[in-house]
Amino acid sequence: MKSLKLTLLVAVIGLFSSQVFAQAKKTKPGISAGLLGAVNLTEFRVTNPRGIDYKTGTGWAAGIWFNLPLTQKLSFEPQAQWSVLKYVGNNNPQGQFAGTIQYQSVPLLLKYTVSKDFSFLAGPQVDFNNSLKNDNSNLYFKRDFIAISAAVTAGVELFSQRKVQLYGRYIYGISDMKTTQNFNANKGNIGFYNNGFQFGLKVKLYEKKVAAPPPPPPAPVVPVVVAPKDTDGDGVIDDNDKCPTVKGLAKYQGCPIPDTDKDGINDEQDKCPTVAGLAKYQGCPVPDTDKDGINDEEDKCPTVAGLARYNGCPIPDTDGDGVNDEEDKCPTVKGTVENNGCPELKKQYNFDNKKVLFVTGSATLTKASKVELEKVVKAMNEYPSLKLYVDGFTDNTGSDKINKALSLKRANSVKAHLFSKKIAADRLLTDGKGSDSPIADNKTAKGRAENRRVEFRVRELN
Repeated sequence: MKSLKLTLLVAVIGLFSSQVFAQAKKTKPGISAGLLGAVNLTEFRVTNPRGIDYKTGTGWAAGIWFNLPLTQKLSFEPQAQWSVLKYVGNNNPQGQFAGTIQYQSVPLLLKYTVSKDFSFLAGPQVDFNNSLKNDNSNLYFKRDFIAISAAVTAGVELFSQRKVQLYGRYIYGISDMKTTQNFNANKGNIGFYNNGFQFGLKVKLYEKKVAAPPPPPPAPVVPVVVAPKDTDGDGVIDDNDKCPTVKGLAKYQGCPIPDTDKDGINDEQDKCPTVAGLAKYQGCPVPDTDKDGINDEEDKCPTVAGLARYNGCPIPDTDGDGVNDEEDKCPTVKGTVENNGCPELKKQYNFDNKKVLFVTGSATLTKASKVELEKVVKAMNEYPSLKLYVDGFTDNTGSDKINKALSLKRANSVKAHLFSKKIAADRLLTDGKGSDSPIADNKTAKGRAENRRVEFRVRELN
């Protein structure tokens, strides 16, 4: 994950470098400035950790910013922040620092504006260590970490040209922060680097407006040229010529043979003179043999009516189970119409969910239930592209709060058993319905027994 973050950071900085030289000289926007506030999510990146590890801690930042445009899209934006960073250890060996660090941070950012609502940010950051405190004592550790450290950062900003702007950026430390007095200084090549995310908003308090450039001058008026008596030389004088600048025929009053539908084929050769078409179809449109609204040249099934989204073919049925892919919940696994195109555990595996029972008042499966669940295990192994939904239900005895919890525990008990049979957890989804959706009368003992059940549904993995 850390290597991925660094790769993304380098990619964004590379984009900035290419855009510096790609910018044309256009009118630059005005300078602007304002205040910012943010949330810091930070951790130490530890090299050669030897049991030293950190979780993400939260903190905050506040400060000012100033934006100086360099081109129409590229600008330089230095910031000054008062930052509080929280560091939380995982293993906490003796002497490991875990507490709060307060910085004065100076990000020196280049901002490339893609549109009025989106920009990229990247650049170096210098942090000035002010105080370090262990949260579990009154001890201060400033001597253990250097006063000035460096990092590189990259991110994005939303609503860049508005009054309030949102941003997020990743900060990657590039200098070791420990001093020679640090507890870990003589324990091999152990380094501490400041990593983290910052998410915040900026409020623009000042902006210098730039006047728009003047409009271009109007194009000169082209003088009218008087044509001679037979300008087009077609034998029809201009006084009688309806098309004096285009050669034509006398029977069309000096105009060419007309093309009523403007398809490039004149009416004397056009078999469909009032409908635009193509020369290879003698001026008629491309035919649509199956009358499905998709012409034969684009229709992959020209003799069978279909839909445009399937290139003129009918909705496919990939698994050939009689349920088309748009309605099939398992489009690549053959199932039944009654089960929306998915396999049916009851029909294909003789599975009876009514035989999945629990020890009274608990979520413990009976031995007979585990035998019955082997049929589900077989189905899931035969169809690795399926996922299983397990819904637990109770009767209406007891409160909704207790019934919801118990029904979910029973569904999760089934999930745990199937997981123990090597069925991946991400293929098993559970829900506790409590006493909702009874299938029998809760006023009778038999009805309540039927309502205490677990139901199974299969669907194809997305």
